[in-house]
Amino acid sequence: MRFRGYCVFIALWMLLVYCPLCHWVWAKDGFLNLMGVQDYAGGIVVHISAGVSALVAAIYLGARRGYPQTAMHPNNLVMTLMGAGCCGWGGLGLTAAAASIAMPTAPALWR
Repeated sequence: MRFRGYCVFIALWMLLVYCPLCHWVWAKDGFLNLMGVQDYAGGIVVHISAGVSALVAAIYLGARRGYPQTAMHPNNLVMTLMGAGCCGWGGLGLTAAAASIAMPTAPALWR
C-alpha cells in the first residue's frame, strides 16, 4: 500500500464514518444524543466506528490466500505483545482519567 493511498483512505474514512458518528453522539441536535445516549469518555464513537470499519474491511478482503491448507504462523510475537501492552496501558490511563474527571474522588479508589 502506498502512503498517498493510505492518506486518502484516512481522510475519506474520517469524513464519511467518524465525523458523522461524532455528530450523532456529541452534537446537541444529533439523533443519538436526542435519544438520550450518554457517551462515557468517547467510547461509543471510537469503538463503534473502529469495530464496524474492521468488520467491513474483513468482509471486503475475505479469507487469506492459502488458508487453511497452508500453516500461517505468527509473524512477530514480540511486536504483538508490545502492541497489546501499549493498548492495555493506554486504556487503563484513559479510564482512570475519565473517571477522575467524572468523579473527583475516583483516584482514591486506586490506592
